[in-house]
Amino acid sequence: MTVGGDAPGTPDLPNQPHGIPPDGGLSSMSTSTDTPRVGTTSDRRQSVAALLEATDEALKRGARPGAQVWPTGFDLLDSTLNGGLRSGELVLLGGSEGAGKTTMALQMVRNAVRAGRHAVVFSFEHDAQTLVQRLISLEAATAAVEAGQHPAAAGDVHAVRAVFEAEDPDRRGLGDALSHIPYGTDAYLAVQEYAPRLHIHESNQQTDPDEVAGVLSAVREQAGEPPLVLVDYLQKMPLAHHIGDEASRVTVVTERLKDMSLEFECPVVCISAADRESLGAGHRMRTRDLRGSSALAYEADLVIILSSKENIVSREHLVYDLGSVRRFRRWAVITVEKNRHGLGQVELEVQKDFEHGRFHPQAQVVTERLIEERIFTN
Repeated sequence: MTVGGDAPGTPDLPNQPHGIPPDGGLSSMSTSTDTPRVGTTSDRRQSVAALLEATDEALKRGARPGAQVWPTGFDLLDSTLNGGLRSGELVLLGGSEGAGKTTMALQMVRNAVRAGRHAVVFSFEHDAQTLVQRLISLEAATAAVEAGQHPAAAGDVHAVRAVFEAEDPDRRGLGDALSHIPYGTDAYLAVQEYAPRLHIHESNQQTDPDEVAGVLSAVREQAGEPPLVLVDYLQKMPLAHHIGDEASRVTVVTERLKDMSLEFECPVVCISAADRESLGAGHRMRTRDLRGSSALAYEADLVIILSSKENIVSREHLVYDLGSVRRFRRWAVITVEKNRHGLGQVELEVQKDFEHGRFHPQAQVVTERLIEERIFTN
């Protein structure tokens, strides 16, 4: 099994970042499925006295005895979450198709690894190359902003994709090819820096909870710390030898992922699909609209719903200003529906920059009135 980097005996290639194999994607990982199930420890009991003593000793060593926190990188969201995502949390990120769920989740992962943490992405939806292209475009836009330029000055996702899909007659490699798009070199260097800490698992119908547990165990052993985990998306994860409908399968998978968040002491972020009935025009998506099982609402510690603003803003903000629909389409609303460790029912908004595979990280509180059901849909 290979965890990050190239397999033993593979020579280094020119212009190839450490931790990214020759195909240009971050390392995907595979494991056998004979890993013991999470949560099989025979005795997990401890007295409160022992817990207090261990906490006291940890504080005296300068360690953090409580939960570890992974900031999301979205300022007001982190304030709402009292710092960010916590170890032991199961996080659900829901939204309708095209709302930007993968974009936001991948940006959270990027923010964590750029800050020096480790992360694993289990991607049932996109191949590793596609996600790497988004990361490079995101970094190009970030470099442009840091240089005092508008993000539009940077090469976008389409420009980066063209580099990956084009032939290289001069055989100079990825670094040289990216240097020909605006801020491409800066982006390439930024991704190179955190590439060894970010792992992408191209998941399929063999990627069940046992497979996930095996990968997390390997990454934790290599990194010396638990990784942030992203599953994209939850309803696609299979369950070996399961007999039953989707709701019963999703229930078991959700429970297993929650157990993993506690066992490995890490946040597990799961993108969740919506029930088809909830995607109709005029409906604002809520936790109850997540597809598959009521266990999603009960097991999750944090539920975030992402919506395009023009779909959920109240009627009075649309009828008197004909340009408002176009303006609202540039924004997404982040609704924190459930939060066991802080405030819930909080509504924030972030500006979209899907051309560069990202959202602007500066969030703000929604000032317009939002509604449950649209009064009209045209």
